[in-house]
Amino acid sequence: MPIVFVHGVNVRESAAYKAGTLTTEAFFHKHLAGAVIDGNALPTEPSVWFPYWGDLATTFAWNMASLPQGEMQALGSAGDLTLEPLAAHIRDALDGPIGDEPLVQLAKEDFGAAVDLLVFLALERTEEGDEAATAAFVLEASTYADAHPAPDWVAALETDSQFLSKLQRELGTSDGIQSMGGLDGLFRKIRRGSSRLKAAVLKLAERLTDNAGDLLSTKLLAASRTSLNATLGRFFGDVFVYLHERGDAQHPGAIPKRILATFAEARAASPADEPLIVVGHSLGGVVTFDLLSHFRPDLQVDLFVSVGSQVAHFEEMKRFRSSDKRIKHPDKAPRPDNIRRWINIYDEVDVFAYAAERVFDGVDMDARYDTGTYVIKAHGAYFKQNRFYTRLRARIDELA
Repeated sequence: MPIVFVHGVNVRESAAYKAGTLTTEAFFHKHLAGAVIDGNALPTEPSVWFPYWGDLATTFAWNMASLPQGEMQALGSAGDLTLEPLAAHIRDALDGPIGDEPLVQLAKEDFGAAVDLLVFLALERTEEGDEAATAAFVLEASTYADAHPAPDWVAALETDSQFLSKLQRELGTSDGIQSMGGLDGLFRKIRRGSSRLKAAVLKLAERLTDNAGDLLSTKLLAASRTSLNATLGRFFGDVFVYLHERGDAQHPGAIPKRILATFAEARAASPADEPLIVVGHSLGGVVTFDLLSHFRPDLQVDLFVSVGSQVAHFEEMKRFRSSDKRIKHPDKAPRPDNIRRWINIYDEVDVFAYAAERVFDGVDMDARYDTGTYVIKAHGAYFKQNRFYTRLRARIDELA
């Protein structure tokens, strides 16, 4: 069975991107093997395809120099700025003030959140040649956190360093980790990242206090504006490029051509009786719907999974090539005939995610999912979490 994963906005070729695709592929193999869609069982190792279109998306002539340079940037070096949203997340996740060891403090209150944070650090700091090791770490660490939501050993820890050392020992016996050569090199990088995060957290705690000495979460959220502005800038930039350059069924643009070619390759490389699953994240869901409803209405897709996507929002604005402006509330837009089943997944914290069943007729499932993160990171968190794939498999089983 081929699975085609269509990525969304703000995705560019890098070691982190490669590690992310390896992670997603490993999770698909682990959780979707043997799943049944309309009577057809999936093989033990489904082939997974990742059409990359980030090189065809937007570029910025001044490298986003238009972003405001506010007072909050004085809190740290440029390297610290990408950590400010994580610092805000740690503060909001804790019941009391941040101490000198924020990582172990977070682990004691929410072990899964602490592991999610390390997963983010590992992926963001992946270097060329380390992609497979990073993917193995993400798979094993997220799986471990799901199986041990509150491990007993955390209570005895006092420092962030102790937490990282103990977690490394716990994960070190995994076959998947061992096949990648162990964790020493990867954890050295995670330690450096966590040290910078700790410094950013403490610096924010020192600078952002009110007269009562309480850390102000609202100020911490303001500190993350640089990251949010950059995310929004790339989001709208990629949307504009796709809409302007997509073409139509007779003259498809570069992005539709590339993704449709991958659909064709995936279908041709698999037995005719194997179902085709297309997973679209963010704008990838919008692009996929546009392609299936207008560019290739003859291409049969057994299951379409839109995750953190804006499919219904674009239909409300009538931006698809197939949109019919005459169809509006209280009626619903039809699901394309070539999409046999459709699961839409969204986190209510994710500002880029939309429900679908109140707009479209034929949505099999509008499924809420809590990434357990915050506004800026929720959008990219789904496919880094073992529990997401567990829930996805459960939703697929419900369709049988």
